[in-house]
Amino acid sequence: MNMPSSLRSVAEVHVPARGLSTQRGTVRQSFHTLGEIVTLLTSSEWHRIWQSLSAKASSIANRTLPAMGVWVFYITFAGQGVRNVIGWKPFGILAALSCLIFAFQFAAAGRVLTLRRIPTTIAAFLLWSSLSVLWSFYPLETVMASALMSATSLAGVLVAIAFPPRQLLDILTRSLQWMIGLSLLLEVYVAVILQERLAPLYMRNWEHIPDSYYWIHGLLLEGGPIQGVFANRNPLAFGAALLLLCILFQQLQQRSSWQRTALWVGLSVGTLALTRSATVMVCLVACLIVVAVGLSLRSVPSAQRRHVLRGVGVVALAFMLLAVIYADAIFALLGRSSDLTGRGVIWERLLALWSERPILGWGWIMYWAPWIPMFRTLVIRPDGTPTMQAHNAYIEALFQTGIIGALLVILAVVWVLYGVGKAAVRAIAGDLTGLWAFTVAVALIVQSLTESRLLSEGNWVLFVALATWLSLYRTVPSPAWGAADRDIRGVEASGTKLRALERELSPSV
Repeated sequence: MNMPSSLRSVAEVHVPARGLSTQRGTVRQSFHTLGEIVTLLTSSEWHRIWQSLSAKASSIANRTLPAMGVWVFYITFAGQGVRNVIGWKPFGILAALSCLIFAFQFAAAGRVLTLRRIPTTIAAFLLWSSLSVLWSFYPLETVMASALMSATSLAGVLVAIAFPPRQLLDILTRSLQWMIGLSLLLEVYVAVILQERLAPLYMRNWEHIPDSYYWIHGLLLEGGPIQGVFANRNPLAFGAALLLLCILFQQLQQRSSWQRTALWVGLSVGTLALTRSATVMVCLVACLIVVAVGLSLRSVPSAQRRHVLRGVGVVALAFMLLAVIYADAIFALLGRSSDLTGRGVIWERLLALWSERPILGWGWIMYWAPWIPMFRTLVIRPDGTPTMQAHNAYIEALFQTGIIGALLVILAVVWVLYGVGKAAVRAIAGDLTGLWAFTVAVALIVQSLTESRLLSEGNWVLFVALATWLSLYRTVPSPAWGAADRDIRGVEASGTKLRALERELSPSV
């Protein structure tokens, strides 16, 4: 049968249209399937790349973390020297960047910060100090001081979690070596080459620079006192005392050559002599007595150590009582006045101010801002500049944060002393790192009687680190104090308690 030409033309038109539609659907479905495959491959590839980058970042962070730990201690202990070079605002930016980089390295290296790792006593004092902005006499300065204290507190916590105590000893030693070495080089440069006093660089255009504001006085060849990168003889002397103790313990652990030990002991002792800091010398004597008692305990049977320690405690209390009774004679022997070079006047005036706000205090500020009228004329130095601290951590806390804040500081000090001391005694027969930690705690606390630095900068970072270690190791036996990094990561750890420690500090992957 012959189809009409009109129908034939319609058939010729419609049949290819149906085929084309089917073909387009097939192509569209093929592209959709191919897109899913590409997406899947892309996602898998990105996941692999991300894992590779994360592994490289973790490896780099673990290698560079100790160097950052050295810098953290340097900038917190000797930050004044950095400020004298670049000024206050650039220093603030540098400190903030250092804190952020350290936190990033900490996280990239697999370390973990949880709330239960933060010491309760430290957190309580930090919270109370920050809350004081509600009743502060100088609220803006309290906000700034609280932010700075939060940053240094965080640094102390991160340092304690990032490094085992033995590695922390090495990092602190290296940082102190940089501080003392650069201090002596700077003093030599000023005394021999410059031959005139060196002012902070940002003060070069000042018409008049008070004597106490000069960085280096160029007195090295005259026998001191020297100030080094710290720009103050007392912090420099304390840094030298800490270095001497660190080198001593590294030698006792047989982790330092005699040549290296002799070099740094000589430099530390020389620095102490050139600073002429009597208060630090008293602190060092107390620490050396602690070391001698600790080493003697190693030969005492463990069952009798408690009795020996009680006897030592009684003797120590007797010496403290005699020191109070014969204070004038002791000060005369040290070549100091009975009011500790003007500290008595500062304490008297601060306590009078504290009596006006005994419970809450005047508000946290740490170092007294000289532009605030009440501090501008509170205690004036011989060169006409205002005093900027109480020279006693407990009176400082009492004045700024009231009875509540002072009690929190005392509680933290007692808790750290008791906890670190107990851990040191438990580990004394096997490892001396715990004794080092206790000796450092004693140094910090003895110095806090004549300086307020326990509550700020490097002293606070180190104190918070010790407190954090107590939080981390409250259920761990003595081997943890001498644990190497490989022990913490579980390669050689053994025993139920050390396995608990491994779970506590192992980096999350």
